[in-house]
Amino acid sequence: MNIISMLLAILAGVLTTIEATINSQLGKYVTPSIATLHSLMTGLTFVLLINLIIGNLPRYTKVTTVRPIWLIGGFFGASIIYLSARSIPSLGISNALILILAGQLTSSLVIDAFLNDAQISLKKMGGMVLFLIGTIMFLKD
Repeated sequence: MNIISMLLAILAGVLTTIEATINSQLGKYVTPSIATLHSLMTGLTFVLLINLIIGNLPRYTKVTTVRPIWLIGGFFGASIIYLSARSIPSLGISNALILILAGQLTSSLVIDAFLNDAQISLKKMGGMVLFLIGTIMFLKD
């Protein structure tokens, strides 16, 4: 595996925790839906500026040539932010995030197996079972 890609994935995990924490705190002062809107607007501004600076914005016109199903990712992103902002105040950040990770790992294994035709080894299945057992143990505390 590529070490840079692995470090980027770890960084994405750290940033997910920070973002979820910030949005849940903001959601306490406004509402989870307003916190989601603010998060997405801030993200849009940030990514727009980056694309302007590096000159990628003209490539956006290619978005009209892709299959429409590939254009709904923002719906899921907004849902993730909103659902995190709603669940974290009552569950706590670590409990909410371990449940989010359990959902991600389970659904990604299913997607790999059925949509990507990936071979799911016994080792991966064992790891999945251990992770889910660990999740249950973590939440029982």
